[in-house]
Amino acid sequence: MRIISIKKLRYFWNSPEHPDAESPLKAWYQTVKSCDWTCFADVRKTYGTTDSVGGKVVFDIGGNKYRLIAVIDYAGHKVFVRHVLDHKEYDKGRWKKDSFGENWKPRSIPPVADQSRRKKRRPRRQGDI
Repeated sequence: MRIISIKKLRYFWNSPEHPDAESPLKAWYQTVKSCDWTCFADVRKTYGTTDSVGGKVVFDIGGNKYRLIAVIDYAGHKVFVRHVLDHKEYDKGRWKKDSFGENWKPRSIPPVADQSRRKKRRPRRQGDI
């Protein structure tokens, strides 16, 4: 999976209020980067305590000390990190007002065109460009 953006993770672990957050967030990043999730059930296989709330995925990080809220585009193999919070901030519920991903339309793979209806081309001749 491609994680967008690690900047929010760095900002959180570099803040003086969360000196112990770097190690678990880096571990989460490495794990997710190597995953290939296609649905929420796959996320649950990797992280059993993960919840889905209003189109967002809530990860428990650092022994349930921190919460990481993300929106996942399974078809595009992208994880959009929206918030990294401690429990005090998480419980305030402000993250629920984030409308990112609410009108998400999953991409689908276009159907393969019927090849039998295609007009056959004449073979190229020597000298044709």
